[in-house]
Amino acid sequence: MTEQEKNEFAKANPLGETLASPSRYDPTILYPIPRAPARANIAWETAGEVFGFDHWQAFELSWLNSQGKPQVAIADLFFQLDSPAIVESKSLKLYLNSFNAERFDSPESLAAVIAEDLGRASSSAVTVLLHELRQYRETQLSQWQQPAQEAVCLDDYEMDAEVKPLDASILNFESAADEIEKVWVSDLFRSNCPVTNQPDWASIEIRATGIEIDPGSLLSYLCSFRNHQGYHEECAERIYCALQQHCAPQSLSVSMNYLRRGGLDINVYRGSQPLNYAVKKARSVRQ
Repeated sequence: MTEQEKNEFAKANPLGETLASPSRYDPTILYPIPRAPARANIAWETAGEVFGFDHWQAFELSWLNSQGKPQVAIADLFFQLDSPAIVESKSLKLYLNSFNAERFDSPESLAAVIAEDLGRASSSAVTVLLHELRQYRETQLSQWQQPAQEAVCLDDYEMDAEVKPLDASILNFESAADEIEKVWVSDLFRSNCPVTNQPDWASIEIRATGIEIDPGSLLSYLCSFRNHQGYHEECAERIYCALQQHCAPQSLSVSMNYLRRGGLDINVYRGSQPLNYAVKKARSVRQ
């Protein structure tokens, strides 16, 4: 994308504007962003068959019941990997705030409206689940209590500070004869919004079989995104493609859980095997 295109895009994108919260329900606020341009820059078609989804959690959802009493819930929003577009995050926040003064007979009726509007914006089916706060707390607690699989924490290793941005050739790996799944995790990932250049922080988990990656080289590659401007989904797919192309694992999955901003957190899951919504991670201490 040229600088001129970036500037034109920023003018149209609500993320680059100061906008008042809507006073009434308004689905036209939603701003779709096509996936194709970002994927064209990372040779997405060479990654083979990829599975996954984008999981958004919305923590600032409120509406009125039929008697006018305020209601609150936490929303799970699941976008399909093959949706032609994603939805810009600030437009989604404003859209959800547009329900604050609207009345609905039930949470299910609100969820149906949100699913229809997001489906239209992304040109694909979107699954919407609303949770009462008590229900959400109980679900999270049960997930936190599950024993975590042993993983290599990349943050304990030294890194090459001179690595070029997004240079996957830094990855030092070797093939592994066993089929034991290796797991690497890090809380040091940072990229930047392509419109505002504000930082986006994430925790990342990489799972693979058939390869063993030197932790320092993997950390060096991930930290080379520190000044990269890219949407969450593009960063996850770029990392996935790099690992596929340079390391050729037998199986691979990349999970990125971004910190909450504006009442929304975005979580991206990509893998070489079919994934369902049950694999989504519980919120970590950072989120």
